[in-house]
Amino acid sequence: MKRIVFLIVCCSLSYVLCARTFVHPGLLHTAEDLQRIKRLVENQTDPAYASYRILAADAKSSEHYRMHGPFQFISRAGQYGYTKTPCEEDFNAAYYQALMWVITGKESHADKSMEIIRAYAGRLEKIFGPDDPLCAGLQGFMFVNAAELMRYTYASKDYPRGWTDEDTKSVGRVLRTVFLPVLQTFVHSKPYANGNWRASVYKMLIATAVFLDDEPLYQQALDLFYHSPDNGSLANYIAPDGQIQESGRDQAHCMLGLGCLSEMAQVAWNQGDDLFAALDNRIMKGMEYLSKYNLGYDVPFHVWKDKTGRYGNWTTLGESGRGVFRSVFELTYNHYVYLKHIEMPYTQKVLGLIRPERQGFTCDNPGFGSLLFYLGKGYPTVKEGQIWENPMQDWNGWTASAVSWHAQGKQFLLCPPSLSISKRGVRYDSSRYPFIAVKISHLPSSHQGRWLRLSYSVNSAPEYWTLDEKEACRVDKDIYVFDIRKVRSNNHTPFSDRQENVTIELNFGQTNGEGVGIEWIRSVADLAEVKGK
Repeated sequence: MKRIVFLIVCCSLSYVLCARTFVHPGLLHTAEDLQRIKRLVENQTDPAYASYRILAADAKSSEHYRMHGPFQFISRAGQYGYTKTPCEEDFNAAYYQALMWVITGKESHADKSMEIIRAYAGRLEKIFGPDDPLCAGLQGFMFVNAAELMRYTYASKDYPRGWTDEDTKSVGRVLRTVFLPVLQTFVHSKPYANGNWRASVYKMLIATAVFLDDEPLYQQALDLFYHSPDNGSLANYIAPDGQIQESGRDQAHCMLGLGCLSEMAQVAWNQGDDLFAALDNRIMKGMEYLSKYNLGYDVPFHVWKDKTGRYGNWTTLGESGRGVFRSVFELTYNHYVYLKHIEMPYTQKVLGLIRPERQGFTCDNPGFGSLLFYLGKGYPTVKEGQIWENPMQDWNGWTASAVSWHAQGKQFLLCPPSLSISKRGVRYDSSRYPFIAVKISHLPSSHQGRWLRLSYSVNSAPEYWTLDEKEACRVDKDIYVFDIRKVRSNNHTPFSDRQENVTIELNFGQTNGEGVGIEWIRSVADLAEVKGK
């Protein structure tokens, strides 16, 4: 008997010694992440700073935000469906306010986040259907992320209105008695939903486990990610070629589901587990497939036999929502490209179109990825009056009748009908930067030579300066340098020597279907500055 007791004690001690020590804060953001985010804002590093400005301008980020709830019962539809939007806004506000507190240090933001967290932790009693797993997973994820941030950055020992032990108990209660029962009921039910439902639930399970320091719950979430026999496990949601279980349905749900799996992987990464690497970087393959198709390219497709038997009748790729990008791309891209050094050219192209990432759709995903997950060096600091454009990497502000790309090796070419592109409102000071350099990685064999034009209004009438390729100085074969001082307008006048708001237009005319690669456009003070760019 003594031997048995001794063995039990030893096993218990072994479990205690081997038990995980959870990292806090450690859901979407660690303490190191928060410092990085704060530095990006302080240094006004784009695209992160541009994303921050959108966050700061959101009404839910205002310290004067008025909470809609708290509600005793919440749901996405049915009897309590009226709570969906106001509750989503409240939970998003709690998270946004927590971010604003960390970034700005203003206690009014911290107090607003605490007000919302405390109100719902003390009032919420039940989540009703239909779609209660989505309600618990999506809305709950925003709530628990806000709570995690406030618990570990605004403690009562440092701030009089800060997080207390009672807050830990009340939030723990609502997680265990309101959210977890819905999540666990869904997990243990016979599969009946598309994979985005499971991904939504799994990310909330792992986030809840970390907040509660619950190792068994954490391991359950990992096991579901790898092995669950439904549409939401990694292998059952993303095929080896990147096709997604819902690719034949529509694109919005693919972005939702893949975003949720990436967010789950981010939580696990912050706890020392690499779900991003699972199944030969399967999440990355899914994001590249999703990006490529939504950019307009053809991708392989097969009829998917899903695990419920209900969603196997999609015989073609879903066109609905194609090219309408949600804010779910930065997290995955930054992880693989900057931490794993794996190229993601199609996702990079998507980010060139949508940066800075804005709010997430309702509370499906957190959004603001260009602020929250950006790991790059930032855009270069451009001097006042200097043209500094990268249309193939940053499409923001550029327009075309239609945007079409063709991948050629590791570069993208603009293809018909988008061989005429323009951007308005570019500040240009020709007196300081008279040379305009354009790097063309691929120029069609057939094209019009006068493909660069600058214009601005003179006495309310448009005036334009067209630059001829034949008059350009060539540097390193693929850089064309024009001297704006040598060009006259359609009215035979020289370009202004004052700073102007100009429109830049590149129009290559008929190219017999061949694409063009525009790497960058710069204005410089001296021709020597172009070399080595």
